[in-house]
Amino acid sequence: MIPLIYRLRKEARFERRDGSFLVISDTPLSVVRVSERGAAILQSCDGHKSVASIAAEAATLAEEQVFEIFDYFNRKGVLEPAQLKNEGYYPSVTVIIPAKDRAEELRGCLESVFAQEYPVGMIEVIVVDDGSRDQTSSVAGSFPCKVFSLEKSRGQSFCRNLAANEGKGEILAFLDSDCIAAKTWLKDLVPLFQWPRVGVVGGRVDGYFKESPLDRYENAFSSLFMGRHMIYGANDDSRAYVPTCNLLTRKVVYGEIGGIRESMHVGEDVDFCWRMRARGHALLYVPYGPVQHKHRNRMRAMLKRRLEYGTSEGVLYRLHPEKKKVLPVPFVAALAFVGLCASILFLSPLPLFFSLACFLFDAASKAVRTGRMGARIPVRKVAFSVIRTYLSFFYFASFHPARYYLAAILLAGFAFHTLWPLAAFFVLFSSAVDYRTKRPSLSYPAFFFYYVLEHLFYQTGVFLGCVKARTFGSYRMRLSIRLRT
Repeated sequence: MIPLIYRLRKEARFERRDGSFLVISDTPLSVVRVSERGAAILQSCDGHKSVASIAAEAATLAEEQVFEIFDYFNRKGVLEPAQLKNEGYYPSVTVIIPAKDRAEELRGCLESVFAQEYPVGMIEVIVVDDGSRDQTSSVAGSFPCKVFSLEKSRGQSFCRNLAANEGKGEILAFLDSDCIAAKTWLKDLVPLFQWPRVGVVGGRVDGYFKESPLDRYENAFSSLFMGRHMIYGANDDSRAYVPTCNLLTRKVVYGEIGGIRESMHVGEDVDFCWRMRARGHALLYVPYGPVQHKHRNRMRAMLKRRLEYGTSEGVLYRLHPEKKKVLPVPFVAALAFVGLCASILFLSPLPLFFSLACFLFDAASKAVRTGRMGARIPVRKVAFSVIRTYLSFFYFASFHPARYYLAAILLAGFAFHTLWPLAAFFVLFSSAVDYRTKRPSLSYPAFFFYYVLEHLFYQTGVFLGCVKARTFGSYRMRLSIRLRT
């Protein structure tokens, strides 16, 4: 069964037109014509019925077909997923925790694991002490768990594979020793494995520390935080993954994939998820089932880690040459963006008139299309929808050069000075959007300071990693052009 639940968004409404229905969402603006039966299926999404139960009521549709419909309307802004409640599904779980010189952090981690709202007899806990020089093994031994102590460090990937081979649980649940799991961690995430297609499930990762400005930046912008929306990744071009600090997988799938690649010390979770998906299993991330991560809350350690994360890209794209970064490009919005960049480069307002003309053309075209479908959408809402589309594209078109080319653009600016205002626009615009959407508990100047430093260190790592891996796959970008906004 597919244990997902959807509900209609407040912004969605249905209007009858000529024997069918228009499904209308105001934010984001979308208008889709469906049959009366299709409208009834969508209206059955009440936040309580699962995909499986709705498919059973429909009788003529398979669960996978219902999921595809709901996933489409989720992307259209008509539906949104709701958190699933565990209705008595409790398979055996092996919790795997690698640890090295983390005695105190491990104690808090294990306390959270043994406080789970999950049947005690169905949880097995394995700690692998990766050659610690402190009391890590003693701390682990004070809890009712299996402990494997290595004489010398072999790395987290080796430790996870060792424990996975020894574990008896149907589900393997990976947790880092510097994480604190919520009491509902397993109860929230394990039921998603009732969907046979799912091979990996990931939950939300929050920051544990919140005192300093750096803590609050990490809490909002950590690379371990996968977002506030559900992510589904199958055998497709997307680069979806979940980090191993909150990753659950079927033991049989883990064995089929061959475990985590032990030669990788950074990015191994990305590689595992991509290999798993390539074998036909699906990945599912949900913004619940949280753990709190004790991130590196010293500037030097944080920037060093960001550089290390960057170096993993070269190896990942050498191992997975089929993966490419994809930028969806609304064609007219892209022309408007080019006009804006030209205005900055040439310090002239004239290209802005071209950008304005692009916007007016898109707004008029969208108003005509929705009108022909019979939808009564006020002009201001159509215009606001196009503005949202433009801002969204402008963000992604600015974020990518800020993330990967900021240092190069700044250096090139010594020869071509007009590149500096363009670089400033990229980083100011993308940081402002991220600050607005991620809502960190710190001032914008402080956020901007960390934001720029992180980008510079990450892109330095990307370049060094690509040189070492002898591939520049990280810099390949595929444009997916759409003629309509």
